[in-house]
Amino acid sequence: MRGVKWMSRGILAAWLFAGLLLPAPAQAAPRPPAAGYRQMRLAEPPALAAPAPAADAPAPDTLATLSAVCADTYQLQHPAACPAVGPGHYAGLIAAAGLPYPLPALQVTAARPFRALTPDAYAKVLTDTAPVYRTPYDALAGLPPLRAFERGFEFVSLVGQVEVDGQTFYQINRGEYMAANLLAPVTPSSFQGVHFAASPAGLTGWVINTVPVSPAPGVAPAADAPYAGRYSPIQPLAVERVGDWNWYLIAPGQWLEQRNLALVPPTPPGGVGGTVIAVDTYEQALGVYQDGRLIFATLVSSGSRYFPTRTGAFQVWAKLDTGQMSGAYFADRRDYYFLEDVPWILYYDGDRALHGAYWHDNFGQRSSHGCVNLSPRDARWLFDFAGVGSTVIIYNSGG
Repeated sequence: MRGVKWMSRGILAAWLFAGLLLPAPAQAAPRPPAAGYRQMRLAEPPALAAPAPAADAPAPDTLATLSAVCADTYQLQHPAACPAVGPGHYAGLIAAAGLPYPLPALQVTAARPFRALTPDAYAKVLTDTAPVYRTPYDALAGLPPLRAFERGFEFVSLVGQVEVDGQTFYQINRGEYMAANLLAPVTPSSFQGVHFAASPAGLTGWVINTVPVSPAPGVAPAADAPYAGRYSPIQPLAVERVGDWNWYLIAPGQWLEQRNLALVPPTPPGGVGGTVIAVDTYEQALGVYQDGRLIFATLVSSGSRYFPTRTGAFQVWAKLDTGQMSGAYFADRRDYYFLEDVPWILYYDGDRALHGAYWHDNFGQRSSHGCVNLSPRDARWLFDFAGVGSTVIIYNSGG
């Protein structure tokens, strides 16, 4: 991933002349999450633990008997004398494929984030087990991939684009390339919440479904009724109960049933004081309050019915500019997801977080694995506004 430090040739050569490259120490196995928690992995490498010696590990006095890893140029000249590992073996594969070594430099055109909404450009992985190569030349020559994606819901960051022999590739990380036809560039949502200089007198919110308006509560829309557009901001003028649902007057002679709306109250839940970030999982909306008055409101996407967002009072315990998230709940991993460089993360409940979502434009509807998704613009504002220790209240106004 980005930020990985790469070893210089000088350091590598020094190790090679020593005659041996020792294996890196094993990392401690990750602790499984508690039941009901979303699995995820951050972009930052985990801390190394002191590993117990493996049962089949060679004794210290036998390390000298292991074969040395050859330098690339030496292995090209003396392949029989070198083990099939390391950079020399890779150089041999390149030469056997008829490619020049070292490979020609690539002229990569940088990928630009759409309208600067996010810190990176992104793309959706379109096929199952999509391969990732060290260079486009490896892919064209039929060399084995560096790795392959697992089947699932997967998105990567785009570093840049390059064309080799008439075929387009995307660079997704340093030393990682994918064929462009395996990826679809993402257009993040441009939705944005509302800031208030003075707290509104009543409910405020948005239309979340594009639907025709009704002339009266509980009455079917006329054939020529105008439509209320999705994401249209509203401040209801009146409310009436019809059957199981509330109907809201959004304009003179125009009524909508509550399931087509997401609403934010002008005061925090329970009258909590101070600065509060309140998320209503029933309305799929968020309000930020200071001393009892609403200063910001927006739509969110919280956990789906399979992966609900837990209600309660919490505090932000960590902030990350970006992080990698992946995991699965089901044993057969049919819900596996991989999200690279998720922006503007505020962790508040274990591995649940408020964060930006570049992969969908479905705000006002449940759709996450338990986190609270915000549009990129809203996530950036909230990230700058909140700090470690900020109060987060997750509640359900529907009962």
